[in-house]
Parts: sequence; C-alpha cells; structure tokens
Amino acid sequence: TAPPQQRHLSFNRSNIHRLQKPVFATRLTSSMTGETPTTETAATTSTSADDVIPENRELIVEGSAKMLYPKGVVFYNPVQVQNRDLSLLMLQLYAERRVKRIQLKKQKKIFLKEAREKIGSAATNEEAIRTTNKIDMKAIEQQLKEYEEKTNWTEHYDSYDGKGIRVLDALAASGLRSLRYFNEMSPSLLHSVTINDLDPAAADLAKENIDYNKLSDHLLEGDEEDKKRGISVVNSDATHLMYTSRRKPDLYNPDPIQAMQKIQYDVIDLDPYGSAAPFLDPALQAVSNGGLLAITSTDMAALGGSHPDTCYGRYSSMPIPRAPYLQELALRILLKEVATRAAVYGRYIRPVLSVGMAFYVRVFVEVWDDKAAVNNMSLDIGTVYQSVQCPSFHTIPHGQHSRNNKNIIQATRAPKYPVCEETGAEFKTAGPMWMGPLHNKDVVGEAITRLEELEAKTGEAKDVNQLFGYMKMHRELHGLLTSVSEELDDVPLYYDLSNLSHTMGSTSPQIGVFKSAIINAGFRVSGYHKEPQAIKTDAPNSVIWDIMRAWCKEHPPKLKSKKKQNRLNKKKRIKNNKGQWEAVEDSGKANEIESPIIVSAAEKILAKESSITVDFTLSAEIKNKKKALRFPMNPEANWGPKKAASGYKRKSEESNDS
Repeated sequence: TAPPQQRHLSFNRSNIHRLQKPVFATRLTSSMTGETPTTETAATTSTSADDVIPENRELIVEGSAKMLYPKGVVFYNPVQVQNRDLSLLMLQLYAERRVKRIQLKKQKKIFLKEAREKIGSAATNEEAIRTTNKIDMKAIEQQLKEYEEKTNWTEHYDSYDGKGIRVLDALAASGLRSLRYFNEMSPSLLHSVTINDLDPAAADLAKENIDYNKLSDHLLEGDEEDKKRGISVVNSDATHLMYTSRRKPDLYNPDPIQAMQKIQYDVIDLDPYGSAAPFLDPALQAVSNGGLLAITSTDMAALGGSHPDTCYGRYSSMPIPRAPYLQELALRILLKEVATRAAVYGRYIRPVLSVGMAFYVRVFVEVWDDKAAVNNMSLDIGTVYQSVQCPSFHTIPHGQHSRNNKNIIQATRAPKYPVCEETGAEFKTAGPMWMGPLHNKDVVGEAITRLEELEAKTGEAKDVNQLFGYMKMHRELHGLLTSVSEELDDVPLYYDLSNLSHTMGSTSPQIGVFKSAIINAGFRVSGYHKEPQAIKTDAPNSVIWDIMRAWCKEHPPKLKSKKKQNRLNKKKRIKNNKGQWEAVEDSGKANEIESPIIVSAAEKILAKESSITVDFTLSAEIKNKKKALRFPMNPEANWGPKKAASGYKRKSEESNDS
C-alpha cells in the first residue's frame, strides 16, 4: 500500500474536484501564450489535427503544455500555476549556476597550470607540491574574478555542449510540471526529465500527453535517460526509485553493488499531497553533490501548529499554535528537518529560496557534501522561547563558538532572563528550527532581474519564443521575490503589528510609521513576504515595547466597557494564606487591598518607563520603498487545496469506451 501522503493522479469521480464546464463540441481556442489555464471539452473530433480533443477527454492549457484528462474528473488546481512558474525560474537559474561552476572550475585549472609553468616544471611529486605552494592563490582568484566578469555567460549557456541537468519529478501525477520543464527551459542546459508516479493510470496518461504535445520522439525507454536527451516515464514508488538512484555521477569504476544503482539526479522535485517528510531521506541520497531539491509541503495544519503532535511526529519539532510568526516558523521547521537528515550522510544544505505561498510552503535547497559545515550545524539550529503573556520572544541556537577557540563548538546558554522581562511571565518553547538564512540573495536578485527584463521586453504582448515567455504569474513572482530580497536574512521570525496592538488594546500604527521608529532608533527592520503586518527586526523586545508605549501615549487605548472591565477584575489575583493564587473577588479582601497583582500584559508593559526616545518621523528608507505587487488578491474564489487523490480503475473507462 502506498504511503497516504504520496500524491497520485486521481480519476475517482466521487473524490475529485470537478471542473464545472458544459460538455459540448468545441475546438482549442487558446493561443498557447500561457496567460490563462484553459479548459476545453469535446464530444466530437475537430477538423484540424493540431486542435483535436479526443471524445472522452478534457483539455487544460498551462504555459507550453496542453494536457488531456479524463472528462469531468480533472485533478488540477489553478492556484498551483505560481508554484510551477516559480519552479521553472529556479531550475533555469540553477542550471545556469551549475554550468558557470563547471566552467570556472575548468578555468581555474588552466590558470594554475600556467602559474606552475612560469615557476618551472616539477620532476617529482614533492617538487610539484613545493611548486604549488609557491603559487599566489590570491592572484589566481583575481584572474578568475576578472574572467567571470568578462565572459558573456548568456552566450555560453546557449552554446553549452556539455551534459545538462537530469531532473526527477518524483510525484509527477500527469506530468504537467515535467512537460513545462522540458519545453520551457534552455535545451542546452536540460538533459532529461523523469516523470514518475505510483499510479499506472497516471503513467499512461503522461505518455498520452507526451504524444499529444508532439514530444514522442523525445520519449526515452529503459536506461536511455542517462545517455540521451529526452523524457522518461516511470511507474514506481517514489522512495524506491530514489533509494535505487544513489550512485555518484563521477564514480568511474563502480563495484557490482554500486553498478546496480542508477546515477544520482541533479534536481529532484517533491510535490506531494500533504507532507514531504516520508520522501526527504531518499531524496537527500539520490541528489548529486551540489544538486537542487525543490520541496513542497501542504500540511500547514501540522507545520502551522494546529496539530503540534502531528508536527512533532513528522518533523521532530514543536510548533506554537496561533503564533504570530507561524508562517516563517513552518518554513524553518521544514528546513531543520531537511538539514538534520542530510547531516546523517555528511551533507549540508544551502537554502536558495524558501517561501510560503497560498496554502503551502515551498523550499529550494542545494545539497553539498561538506562534513566541516555539518560539524558547525548546531550554530544554525535553535529553539524559540516565547512569552506566554505577550508577543516577546527569544531565539537561541543550540551551539556557539568557544570564547577561547573559535574552532570548538559548545552548548549555548539559555535566555539571559528566566522569565519575560516585560510581563514576568514564563516562556514556552518551540523548535528545534533552522536559524540560518532562508534565501540566497544573489540568486533572488538575479531572478528579479530576469523578471524585470521579461516585463520590459514583452509588455502586454508576450513572446513565447523567449525564455520564460510562457510564464503567466511573472508579476506576482516579481512582487514575491522583491519582498524576499528585502528580508533580513540573519533575523529569525518576526512580530505581527496587529498582534502588538491587540496586546496593548490600542489602535494600530501604520506599518511604515512603526518601521520608521525602529530605523530612527538605530536598528534594522524589514517585512516578511507572507505577512503584510510583519515586523522583522534586530531590535530587542524592550525597544519594540518602548515604541508601543510611545504610541499609546499619543493614541491612548480606548476605555474598556464595563463588561470587559469586570472580566479583567476577575483576573486580578493575590496569594492566600496557603501560598496559592486566587482571584481578589473570591478572597473577600477586595476592599482591603490597595494594589492587587495585575496580570494584564498591557498594564504591566505600560507601567514601565521607556528606555529610548521614540521618533515616528517617516524614514527615507520607507519613503523610497521599491514598488511591486507584494501581496496580491486571492487567486480565485474558494481557493485552497483540492481533495486528495484516491486512484481509479482503468477497466471502468475501457468498458465505457466500448
């Protein structure tokens, strides 16, 4: 029985989302620009061979792909178009980085050879070592930098005659994502795409769609995927396929056991229905050194804290239910799990892009063989200490450098204060979580540049012949990546401005005004790409509350209604003779006590004096903020995940056809 999280193509009419379209004879009307995913049905055959829609099929057009599905039972979610567009962009940039790395490595060898020849030839190995030690490596690095700046890399990518990347779409369903990769990425940089799914019907449908898209000449059989450029379709369990694809590409003389393994993939895309946890271990072994993992997890109920027990079982991390920063904490819990599983095999992850999108999280990480980095991994894994009474929190890594020797890692210390310094409340913990950077800002910057170039070239009329010409969601992706590029990459988690205001019982300041106050106080601040009200800053908790105190002085909180005040009075407590806490009203001493202990977080915070002078003047950084579509409207009405796949019997379709 397949794991329940693995997604298969579903044709069960009772369990699948139906596209509400009338069944009538029609012809394909899309111009194949990718502007709109289009659904068409046909009861008869079209006169044009290019536009034929089989009688028992529906057609969806997305990007360059024309996908046929059994009529009325299409497993397709338009919300995921942004996911596929982003994946296409990230894979293209990865393929380019890979080629650049290969070329720079070759060029460095050339520069080293030239340097040795200048010093003199070496007759023995010992002389060769001494010769190498005499080389000025700084000069070599400078040469390499100048070479990189002078090279026209676009031409180099287009004319690249080496082997491109091998991509595994491990949970491919009908193969829509795979066909877009093959059609829309640079042909010189992409060697092969493997479409895999456990459902035999999905594999058959993938082959049908390969034929419908006129790619049959590129369909590979057997072991051809490693030798020829093309698309292969595999009907296998994803974990089994990856566990049997662990042979390193540069292993020239494999032993008999290694020879039974397939070669590792350069890119593995995991897009399951639910959690990606069951697929992480094999994927981390089946991806090549420096390869890319693209991982989606849609189990936000677990990662977001609604089911902390489930989250701990899947990811060995504890979330915080209803935490203001739950969107980022979900990403960091997933990355922690990827990092710790990779470390078992002496591998270290370097996140390229980590985003929350719609109802899921999506991460792109490079995986490297790097035992030295694994040894320092405790610096990037940590715990959250969250006050139980207010939004104050601390993030503490598990490891730290020894004061006397930076090469030694030792256990870190707990927070400086045993209780919340603002309210005196206890801390609750969450994690462990990833505390390193979520993104590679250089890659994000390059992606933004490509999208801006695309917008400048195309305007309203798209040219599908250019790179990314089929991309529909480029404006939304530009806004998303712009927000990502502005985030502080060394500050885990964030405050929510509406949550801060709610704690104080005050009106909420404008987000720009509050950020300006932080900047004017001498600290850094940014937003977060998934939360419009996010305050990500290196300012300590005390500064945040000083700003809120200043705001409350200028905009006093509204007086509470009598009902709310009575409820608040019941929360005022004192200790009785037995040392137990009890409500003042229940103690019978309400009139005797002049100042009972107050448990309201707002009253405790406002009772303290500010330690800084707060300036709400709008800063230049906020005024000159780059314009972008950062937080677009919901993609469609009633958007969200569709129902899970449940399999189907091909015999029923065959009987209907007969």
